Amino acid sequence: MDKADKKQRLQKSVAKPKTAEKTKIKSKLRPQLHLGENAFYDIFFKNAPEAILITDSADKILLVNKSFVGVTGYKRPEVIGKKPSMFRSGLHDNDFYSKMWRSLTHKGNWKGEIWNKRKNGEVYREWLSISSLRNRKGQITNYIGIFADAATNFAQSTDSFSKQYYDPLTKLPNRLLLQDRLEFMINHARRNNELMALLLIDLDRFKLVNETFGYDAGDTLLKAMTDRLITCVRDVDAVFRLGADVFAIILEEIAQLEDAAKVAKRILESCTVPLKIDGHEVYIALSIGISIFPTDGDGKVPLLQSAETAMRRAKEMGSNNFQHYKPAMNTRAAEQLALESSLRNALSREEMHVFYQPQIALNTNRIVGMEALIRWKHPEMGMIPPGQFIPVAEATGLILPIGEWVLRNACKQAVEWQKNHEPIVISVNLSARQFIQQDLVEVVRNVLKETGLPPAFLELEITESLGMKNPEQTLKTLIDLKAMGVRIAIDDFGTGYSSLSYLKRFPIDTLKIDRSFVMDMPEDQSDAEIVKTIIALAHSLRLTLIAEGVEKESQAQYLLENGCEKIQGYLFSPPVPAEEFLRLLKRQGDIIAAT
Repeated sequence: MDKADKKQRLQKSVAKPKTAEKTKIKSKLRPQLHLGENAFYDIFFKNAPEAILITDSADKILLVNKSFVGVTGYKRPEVIGKKPSMFRSGLHDNDFYSKMWRSLTHKGNWKGEIWNKRKNGEVYREWLSISSLRNRKGQITNYIGIFADAATNFAQSTDSFSKQYYDPLTKLPNRLLLQDRLEFMINHARRNNELMALLLIDLDRFKLVNETFGYDAGDTLLKAMTDRLITCVRDVDAVFRLGADVFAIILEEIAQLEDAAKVAKRILESCTVPLKIDGHEVYIALSIGISIFPTDGDGKVPLLQSAETAMRRAKEMGSNNFQHYKPAMNTRAAEQLALESSLRNALSREEMHVFYQPQIALNTNRIVGMEALIRWKHPEMGMIPPGQFIPVAEATGLILPIGEWVLRNACKQAVEWQKNHEPIVISVNLSARQFIQQDLVEVVRNVLKETGLPPAFLELEITESLGMKNPEQTLKTLIDLKAMGVRIAIDDFGTGYSSLSYLKRFPIDTLKIDRSFVMDMPEDQSDAEIVKTIIALAHSLRLTLIAEGVEKESQAQYLLENGCEKIQGYLFSPPVPAEEFLRLLKRQGDIIAAT
């Protein structure tokens, strides 16, 4: 035997035990279907926190572990011998599963997100990893699926996940999960050429509930709202809580555009039933914005933006209504954003001005008061009407610093005029946001102290509708203000459906007749009679009357004949800057001196 043969035999003798040992090691590490034969795999399979499912090559289930039962709700005997297709949610199309099987066949594994259905019918999202096992001939013998509930399972194992993805109060998924689900459903709708809708729902005046009844009452309202929203949608639809008072709903596979409107109407109808909070009936007022895929956005970001734009438009239109997105809303939204941006700097840039409109005593035709009215002179857009920027200031909270600025400047101006002219009362409007701020009384007290204006010469105006939103809280605030010595006026009287029982309890001094009743009288007999009735009511309650919007002599004459003491309107003067109002005062003084 030559050296070459010896070397060859030696190599074979050495290689044989190594190959045998290698095969032995692989055998130990390979997953065994008879788990009891291998303690390591037995322990892992039984106690793994993830659900594990093993099938044969024909995709029939052979084994499942304990976590599988916990996630799916199915017991072992209910699934053994069946195929995993029994868990399908119906949210994936055939193309989805075809790609999965191609990956398993060619790559030997597949990983991804999938929506499946539990035994109780609940559709849930899971993270799934599938691997194929092959024998020595390369033939597939088994498939192993390892998965975990992407929400519940993780939420149970870590508090941080629950806090990150779910609202702790309502237990609804939050904005993060909305974006995840929205993207998934958009892809599903796109593949199947279907419509879907997104509804954004804002609870109007939610902050008022918190401030009036406390945060526990606010929580009660949110939970009740959650229950009502869930009852208004199908099981396949999803409800989310996005913020303090904003909810969202994804409507899957709607047949037509009108389906979203039907759901919105159903939601508004559900809120006609009041809640009982601390013995009070509280009504839930909503603003709903609707966007439709694909017409209003072909992705989650544009679809959300469209719904938000529609929701803002709904709020502008008043409580308890819904609006479908329209492209023209984008232009309006852009204008509103630009207006808001400019408004934030308007005070510091000294663009805001206080104008004053005289209030005239009808029997003497003299100025006996004035109303302070804010005006905004924008350097590029010119004079911006209050009706255009005040709602923006209210919505953003800018009305608080703006309102305090108006109050301070008006009081300061009144003090200056009182030095050389007969003292007159100055009226300042309080917006809804100002009136419910907790430190309103303190703000008024500080302004009077800083400016030196005697409280008796300041009259604060609130609208009739504002006063009746929460009469008990209104009464408390008015009593505190009245205790300081300031006067109280109810503005726009006749439009807010006041309860007479509350009206006589409110410590008010003046009723201002709304201009809508004045503008067509005395020709319009109905308006004339309403005005006469208001005058009689004010006299019975010993209140002073001011009629707004007087522009014609016939209107002034009718008001005088029926006992109205004061008027305010363009008949005498429009709102004017401080220097022009001073000229009116001087002219009045000159006339008196001449007589």
